Order: sequence, then structure tokens, then C-alpha cells
Amino acid sequence: MLMLLNGVFAAAEIAVLSVRKTRLAELTAEGRRGAGAVRWLREEPERFLATVQIGLTVIGTTAAAFGGESLAHHVADALRGVPGVGAYAATLGLVVVIAGISFLEIVVGELVPKSLALRMAERYSLLLGPALRAMASVVKPLVWVLTAASNVVLRLFGDKTSFTEARLSPEEIQELVEEAARVGSLDKSASEIASRAIDFQGLRAVDVMVPRAVVVAVSKDASVEALERITREARFSRLPVYDGTPENIVGYVTLRDLLGPALRGGNVSLEAHLRPIKFSPGNALAVALLKELQSDRTPLAMLVDEIGTVIGLVTVEDLVEELVGEILSENDPAPIQVKREDDGSYLVVGSLPMHEVNRAIDFDLPESERYSTLAGLCIVLAGHIPQTGELIAVPSGAVLEVVEASARRVKQVRVRRPPQA
Repeated sequence: MLMLLNGVFAAAEIAVLSVRKTRLAELTAEGRRGAGAVRWLREEPERFLATVQIGLTVIGTTAAAFGGESLAHHVADALRGVPGVGAYAATLGLVVVIAGISFLEIVVGELVPKSLALRMAERYSLLLGPALRAMASVVKPLVWVLTAASNVVLRLFGDKTSFTEARLSPEEIQELVEEAARVGSLDKSASEIASRAIDFQGLRAVDVMVPRAVVVAVSKDASVEALERITREARFSRLPVYDGTPENIVGYVTLRDLLGPALRGGNVSLEAHLRPIKFSPGNALAVALLKELQSDRTPLAMLVDEIGTVIGLVTVEDLVEELVGEILSENDPAPIQVKREDDGSYLVVGSLPMHEVNRAIDFDLPESERYSTLAGLCIVLAGHIPQTGELIAVPSGAVLEVVEASARRVKQVRVRRPPQA
């Protein structure tokens, strides 16, 4: 009887913890009997688990105190009649009883109830939920005393009693999303956006930016002809404006603002249409910067390092593309940033952010705060700006071959797989 009662508590613990909180919310909304009690137990894990442990301990202690001694005495009496065993009957009887009770306790009191509880978690938890909640209220003073005593001991190790459920890590959430997509519970496109959103929380603005070397900016004193040429070649609707040198960004202009005066044949003054531009640290979290740009209702920001030097530009579109993928207008040619070669290698543009490189080719290339792009990885590993034809070994075994480079930057890299052992 005590073993069966032990099984009830063991199964109740597994059943209550196995029901998803979202499912409990649905059951509570439907008015299912016991759902409210189970939900309360999940929201009070310290009291719930302590209550179950009290029940298991009391049952185990009672079984050992009364059942074990009585059974051992009967078994010892039976063994005394066995030739050559009489002198050891009491000891052997105790060993046999301990082994038998332990076997039954594990099978009947633990494994079978927990296995059934996992398969019928919802039904079992709803059945026992009200009784467990009532018991938790009765033993509340005892739970408080036990928790306080535990804290006294744990304080010696700089810790304290806590039964709060562990939070899922981003990696575990990512695995759940991928599993949902594999079994068809989640649309493939929705799965990709969810995966990107999980990755997005760890990105910094510098991981998403357009590097300063390739930012298209215009002087505030530029002529109409120069402005027309730049806009025709760059095809951007907004341009940063600098005063004197490209490092001294003073604002930005939109082509829409300049179109009216240009069509009327008048003078186009960039300074008259200059809009203030936001400056943000390059190490700012991308998600925080996106919120700032939304609240400020500004479409772009210049990124600066710790001494205020401009290092790049990021737009709302750049940030949103990290969530939904590349956004192309009807006039944009589809960019080829990663191309698979016939020999299994990949041709990659040097300015591609490292997280995008790893997402595209799955080589697990190292990422670091020291660089944000594939070109940056090449420079850090080589110790200088590598030139065309230079081979760079990656600690993981991959090989980077610089296909195109200038005196100032790496433009294109071929990434080869690690050689097979």
C-alpha cells in the first residue's frame, strides 16, 4: 500500500511538470476541473516540489521503520531452518528484505508510475491537482521550516534554495523551432524568420553595418551634376552628407526632397534640405538600435567607435533584413554574395558579415568582437591586409583564399572545406 502511495506522488511530480504552461492556460480558460490547481502548482514550484518530497520522505521512512523490520524477522526465521545458514539468518534476512523492497520500490514506486504519468500527464495532473494543492496548503509551515534550514546550509556555499524552472537557452529555442519545422508544425518560412529573430538578439550594430569604405556619401557643396552622377550610379534614395571630409558627416538628404527643385530647374541646395542624422556606437545591440530608430522615426544611423570615428552606416532596412532576409526593390539586381563552386568551395564577398557567412555555408568559421566580416577575419588571421592569391589557414581546418583584394581591403574570398582526414 505504501509503495502504491509512493508511486502516486512520484507520478504526480512528473505529470504536473510535463504539462505545458500554454496548455494549462487553455484548460483553465475552458473551465476544466483541476486546471486551476495544476496551474497554481506550476506557478509555485518551491511549495509544490517540497510538498511532494515531504510525501515521499514520510512514506519511505514509514515503510522502512515498520515494514522492513517485520519482514526481516520473518525471513530470518525461515532461513534458520536452512543448513549452514542459521548463524547468519538475521543478517541474510535483512539483506534479502532490503534487496526485495528496493526492487519493488524502484519498479512499482518509481519507474512504472512515472512512465504512465509521462504518457497521461494531462489527465493525471488534472486528477491529482486539487488534492496536491490542498496538501501544499496544509504543510505550508513545514515547507517554510525546511526551506529556511536548507538556506542555512546552502548559504555556506554562497547559494540559496530555489526550485524556479530553468529558462530555455537561445540554442534550445532554436532547436525547438527547427524540430517544429521538420515535423511540419511550423511553416518553413515562419521557421526561418523565427530562427533569424533568435540570432538577431545577439547581433551588434557593427555586425549589420555597411563599412565606411563602401558607404556612398556626398559633399554638402556638391554640384548638381555630381549629385546626379552619384545618385544614378548608387541608386540610393538617401545619402549621407559630409562637410570637408567623408569622416565629418553632418546629416543626410533624401532624393525626394531634391527632386522638386531639380524639376523646376532651380538651384539644388543640399544644405537647405539637410536632415539631422543619428550617431550610435558600433557595439550597440542591433535590436536596441532598431527600437531607437523606430522611436526617433529616422531611417538610418552612422556608427562610431569608442573615440568617435565613423566606422559605417546602418539603415532600418538593413536591420529588418536580418529578420526576414534580403529585401529587393523591383529595380535591384539580385546580389550574388555567396556562390558555390564545382569543387565544393564557396566564393564569398569580403564585406559579408560573419554570421551571414556561417548561415550560408555552414563551415562554422570563428566569430569575434575583433571583426565583423569575412574580410576582417582574413585580416586578423593573416596579421596584415592579405593580397590576391594569399592562402590563410583557419584553426577549424578551413582554408581562405583571397581571390580579389586592393591595397586597403579584401573584396572576395574563396572558402574551402577542411581536408578530410
